[in-house]
Amino acid sequence: MRHLGRDWPAAALALAACILIVPLWCVHSPAMPDYPAHIAGFGLIAAGSQAAPLSTFYDVHWMLVPNLASEIIVPALAQVMGLETAAKLFLSVAVAMWVLGPAAIQRALLGKTDAAPLAGAFFAYNANFTWGFFNYYFAAGLCFVMFAAWIATARWRSYATLAGFALAVLALYICHLVAVFIFLAMVGCFEISQLWAEKAFDLKTAVRRASSIALVFSPVAVAFLFFKPAGMASGELAFDFADTIGDRFGAAIQSYFSEPAYLLTGALAILILAGLLYGKLRVHPAMKILVIALAGLTLVAPEWALGGWGVHLRLPGVLGAVLFASMELDFGRRLQSAAAGLLLLALAWNASVLEQDWRTYDLQYGEFRAALRDIPERSKLVTVLDANAMDTQTDQPYWHMAEFAILDRGGFTPLMFATKGQHIVQLRPPFGAIAAASAQQGSPPDVSELDDLAAGQSKDDTDIDEVFPYLKFFQCHFDEAVVIHGEGEPSPVPKFLTLRHAGSFFSLYDIHPTSICAKR
Repeated sequence: MRHLGRDWPAAALALAACILIVPLWCVHSPAMPDYPAHIAGFGLIAAGSQAAPLSTFYDVHWMLVPNLASEIIVPALAQVMGLETAAKLFLSVAVAMWVLGPAAIQRALLGKTDAAPLAGAFFAYNANFTWGFFNYYFAAGLCFVMFAAWIATARWRSYATLAGFALAVLALYICHLVAVFIFLAMVGCFEISQLWAEKAFDLKTAVRRASSIALVFSPVAVAFLFFKPAGMASGELAFDFADTIGDRFGAAIQSYFSEPAYLLTGALAILILAGLLYGKLRVHPAMKILVIALAGLTLVAPEWALGGWGVHLRLPGVLGAVLFASMELDFGRRLQSAAAGLLLLALAWNASVLEQDWRTYDLQYGEFRAALRDIPERSKLVTVLDANAMDTQTDQPYWHMAEFAILDRGGFTPLMFATKGQHIVQLRPPFGAIAAASAQQGSPPDVSELDDLAAGQSKDDTDIDEVFPYLKFFQCHFDEAVVIHGEGEPSPVPKFLTLRHAGSFFSLYDIHPTSICAKR
């Protein structure tokens, strides 16, 4: 009992991880916008590994893309369990690393763990998790674990240890590129802090530490410079600070998708300031430079980079988790135990809110997948949003819903994650001409744009040329339209669409070619 009383923080953290994992196992399909596309990709990869017939529309081409964590792990797990079970297990491990990794960092710094990382566990539910950014979220969790190991081995690193870290960083690169940059920032800032603490700014010591870092990151540097996929070179940097500043703050903690926990994030910030002011909290000296650097990077991170969107959402959760991992509480054990109890209750409440939201969408996903049984196999589906009907309802959880048809009916959708040079799932010719070619083209059109798209004209709608060029004359190429109207009254659709199925929040329409198709 005495041993259990001493180790209660570890038990509390393990319980926190379990609490946050539970919602994943209470639904069939978590309502992450990217989830249906990911699960469809895993299915294609798993089918290929079993030498089963692949899709009519997609192939799998393996290459060294720095965005492969789930593509490697989930299909492998699916050989011994169900596909969606494997995906949930992958996400469960990722959540656990987001909770336990920062705690391991604190233990490596202080030789003990207190209640501070328990507060940091709230950041496990960040925008990257609720969006369904599988690979980055997993890689960031792995980054915490690796950084804890880096701190723990600070006084006895050998060449063998550095070689082990080099292999780990290469694995991190395969998981996700951004996590490598985060780990580099962590290691670099920690080593600078160590130099400062040792007052050892002589050239020899600085070169020795820099050489260790260079050795660890040299395999990744070679991979990035000489084996970088062509797709990573596409796209320009875009920052859009005015439009994204709120997203940067809201991305830190979310109750569920599109619902930032502003009050919770603000309350934690106030507690930190009060604790620092009254001397009840202190940031470990070896972590101050890192916390400042992460805060600066969080503010200046671009919205778009290397052809991908959402870079500005990557760091807020990392900053919060690292900040609490860097802290030591100056409270008595009883007060810490009481605080831990309150934090666990708050975490349970947050998890229950997420679970209830996911249950609502899970029922809708189930309804949609049941309706798919009535469409012909190998149908080509296009998703359409009915903005007037949906009004203020969130539409992103439906953007990739049609990708369930890839699994269930061997279908095709233009928004499947199959961008050339960025994903290992690739489109077979000639279907690339009717699919999104970049992340910038990764959203569905509105029902009001269908007539112009069918006529192949843009008029005053710049989105048609910039975002939906692959949907011009869509009635000549697609078989079914999935129109999402939510709880509102569906808007009129073009006459060449005939209703096949009217659902509670969507309608399925058969698409009939028009006379213009014969001229093309």
